[in-house]
Amino acid sequence: MDLELLALAGATGHALVQAMVSDGWASARARIARLMSGGDPERVPVEEAALERSGQALRDSQIPAHVLAGHWQGRIVELLTRRPECAGEVEGLLRELRNAATGGTNVHIDGHNNGNLIIGDHNVARIHRGE
Repeated sequence: MDLELLALAGATGHALVQAMVSDGWASARARIARLMSGGDPERVPVEEAALERSGQALRDSQIPAHVLAGHWQGRIVELLTRRPECAGEVEGLLRELRNAATGGTNVHIDGHNNGNLIIGDHNVARIHRGE
């Protein structure tokens, strides 16, 4: 996978987790579910339920934010691998999530990555190549 698409998926996963604790989560969840369904309307409720479970787990402190961000990054990578033409839509979603993130609750996502790619800092994708 292209590093730019991986960084896009990482930034979007991070922004998605931020959205889970925002006032606009219900509308964001619906938009994300439509995107994650890959164009299959029957998958939309399944994706919405998965997003709601993730959001509830975050709000209940059952799963750390960085774990959820990594999980959704992986899901977005899967989507972009199956349907690379969705990259523009993912970019649009990321812009919407970032714009909606002004004000409200912020979740700090942290973790360790022993690889060559570090993603996510205040909803900005950054790439760092390890030595």
